[in-house]
Amino acid sequence: MKKKKDLDLLIRFFTGFIYVVLIIFSIEKGDKIFRIVMMMLSFLCLFEFLIISGTDIILIKVTSLFFLFSILMDIFIKKGLISYIICFIPYSIIFFVIQLFSKKYSHLEKITQISHLTFGLVYIIIPFYLASYMYTTIHHGKELILGIFILIWTNDSLSYLIGRKWGKRKIAMSISPKKSVEGFIGGLLFCLILGFFLYKIWGKKYWFILSFTVPVFSTIGDLVESAIKRSYNVKNSGILFPGHGGFLDRLDSFIFVIPVIATIVASLVYLF
Repeated sequence: MKKKKDLDLLIRFFTGFIYVVLIIFSIEKGDKIFRIVMMMLSFLCLFEFLIISGTDIILIKVTSLFFLFSILMDIFIKKGLISYIICFIPYSIIFFVIQLFSKKYSHLEKITQISHLTFGLVYIIIPFYLASYMYTTIHHGKELILGIFILIWTNDSLSYLIGRKWGKRKIAMSISPKKSVEGFIGGLLFCLILGFFLYKIWGKKYWFILSFTVPVFSTIGDLVESAIKRSYNVKNSGILFPGHGGFLDRLDSFIFVIPVIATIVASLVYLF
């Protein structure tokens, strides 16, 4: 049993390391590469969500075609963030039309599948779009996105390790049995320390706010995704990310944190 746990931890570390390298590489290579990586990750997360929610496989294949088209258009035609709009608006319309005239499902099932798509677009696609938008348009957006990822990784890793070692008090046993108060506090403290160093490196006072905001909403995002999985009676969102489950499992914190950060940054820009 101990060997299996050690092996699982090693696989988790190795795949996590590859993921971190990919994200840092995309951030450093500029807005186009970062945007394409965000689009690919958003598609993989949406794909997993539609699978676990029982969406018709034909409609999922249509999703794949639209995302592929949008990525190719961004590579060769260079339309930037408009690729996101071209991706999910026509797909949504086609999805709704197919469901409208489908004889395979009842009216209730049609509405259920449409609600899955709508929720998926809001919950998954918009955060990745916002990340690309902040990277491209906000002053020092590159540093902002990199710092957010570093804070999320720090919180996820330290809360996992501390909770695994000393976690006793569960935050929400019925939703996520492994999430502990001790793990949350450990991740929060390390993020606050890291926030101080990010302030020293980049000289922006908002890192003090973000170093507190990220671990709080990162934990909420993890619990939200756990609740979604439990509602569909699945343990992991997928199997494409060894040691972590699926891409949605790995990016659930990021998906929930980014809209909150975008709101905070927009408020700061507006007020100051």
